[in-house]
Amino acid sequence: MKQKKENQASTKCLNIELEETNNGILLSEAYPITDEEGMKSTPYTFTIKNTCDSFVSYEVSLGILDTSTLDSRYVAAVLDYNAIQTLNQYEETNLEGYKEGRLLQKGNLSGNEEITYNLRIWMDYDTPAIEETMNKAFKSKIVVIGSATKYEPIEQGFNTLADAMLVNEYQSSSVESAKEQIKSKQTPDFSKTAPIIEWSEVHANTTSEATTNASMYIGTSYRFDNSSGSYYIENYGSSSDYKNYTDISNEEYANGNYYTCVGSMSYNEQGSPNYWRPTSCTTMYKILSAEEYQSGSATRWKITAYAYTQSETESDESDRGLYVGTDDYGETYYYRGSVSNNYVYFANAYWRVIRLNGDGSVRLLYAGTTPNATGSGLSIDRDSFNNLKNSPAYVGFMYGNTINQSYELNVKNEKDSTIKTKLDSWYKTNIVDKGLSSHIADSGFCNDRSITSGDGVSLTSTTYYRLHQRYTNHTPSLLCPNQNDLFTVENTKGNQALTYPIGLITSDELAYAGMSSGYLNRLVYLYANMLTYTMSPIRFFSGSSWVWNITGSGAIDYASVTDKGHIRPVINLNGNVEIFGGIGTSSDPYVILVN
Repeated sequence: MKQKKENQASTKCLNIELEETNNGILLSEAYPITDEEGMKSTPYTFTIKNTCDSFVSYEVSLGILDTSTLDSRYVAAVLDYNAIQTLNQYEETNLEGYKEGRLLQKGNLSGNEEITYNLRIWMDYDTPAIEETMNKAFKSKIVVIGSATKYEPIEQGFNTLADAMLVNEYQSSSVESAKEQIKSKQTPDFSKTAPIIEWSEVHANTTSEATTNASMYIGTSYRFDNSSGSYYIENYGSSSDYKNYTDISNEEYANGNYYTCVGSMSYNEQGSPNYWRPTSCTTMYKILSAEEYQSGSATRWKITAYAYTQSETESDESDRGLYVGTDDYGETYYYRGSVSNNYVYFANAYWRVIRLNGDGSVRLLYAGTTPNATGSGLSIDRDSFNNLKNSPAYVGFMYGNTINQSYELNVKNEKDSTIKTKLDSWYKTNIVDKGLSSHIADSGFCNDRSITSGDGVSLTSTTYYRLHQRYTNHTPSLLCPNQNDLFTVENTKGNQALTYPIGLITSDELAYAGMSSGYLNRLVYLYANMLTYTMSPIRFFSGSSWVWNITGSGAIDYASVTDKGHIRPVINLNGNVEIFGGIGTSSDPYVILVN
């Protein structure tokens, strides 16, 4: 139910919609519970919409009604995943018509922009069983106060990018108070996406065609997981039971239920085919007919089918904003979830802030030359990570001149990968030749080649790199285990192997940003609707080196280093670079002062 009358917005440009109840926010017949239990309670979800074209600043407060009989010091409250506090610990604000007001959040909205919040309240666990708490009720309403002015960090005296992004998170009065408020937030659950997304099935009502291998997993039923957005083929036989399409007639296809996840086929250096026959996928096909054809020396099949995809039906965006972690230099403040206030304009391009590094520099991800670019507009090129794949050495951003003799020779940083060559060329043209090098920090990029199994040199056995373990265990880290794998130019913290201080995002940074193994996430700020490379290796397997990437469907996945992927550069700006305006939105990004 959408509630507009029971809660208040103060300007004609703001519209507030509250789901859940007709009578404001009420605690009645409640009893003290722990914070852990409180965080599992159903939130009051409300959306603030700026319905005008002009910019609006807003404050979200909780107005306590005159009829409320439970004192605010006994009510715990948290908006999104900020610090849990009793209401009397929130800043007091004067709200006309209420006996008490508590400020929960400040923010900005561009024209026609909206934001969703989740508010949870419960009786604090330490509430004593005394007369003033027994048989009491807490009654309140959400009050949103807006104005046509906007909070701009530079107008508050914060003129460096590092300081501006910190204070802008909560419109803080100082960098120190901003850091303390960010640190007080709860630690994210890296086993879940941010935002948390619920998916529903979408069944095409017109047929499409797809090509696949001569044999695949073909099941007579399927299962859809609405938390991960994935389809799972079922009743296909044993794990080695690849069914040939000729085993089933087109009449049976048309009259029955047969499902497949389309795979792919490539060839190794010896000319033998490599098959990928998945039993799970994000696009599944209900087969209606199959037609054989030849592709080189291989038999392929063209299937006519209904495509089964998915759509987002519900999301919890509360796990969003700046969080604190640890990197090789100290405290790092990273963006997570569906944030929209981390845009920077520099070198004639838009960037998204990944994080404030522990050394004070700011890590940026390329986001195109136009605001709100999508797809290939977010990348500088499309190419392979490496032109060769038949050695574990080729997971390297750089690798040895002499390979396949020892692990140490494989990871010796002497030859450039294909993707590094592309990045260096872009950097010279767009940074060096434009006289912008002095704005760039040499903070390093981690190409973690530490091993959990295998030897990193054998061509006949499998090697798994440590990132695979962190991925499956949901334990990302922003610490680079080996100096040899931290790519720097002159910084002695790293390997000093780079020509230019430019690299790629890592799979650990994807996890910190809100992506998670086995789940789709098209709402995270990193999503680009295309296969995008990271510089993180996963394994050497079956004659091929593999690295992590973001898929076009919004999942963390891996690809052979010779596959074609999009390239999104990552650079680090000096922490003391100055801005001459902006609040970090796509329409009003932080603009770097370059003169």
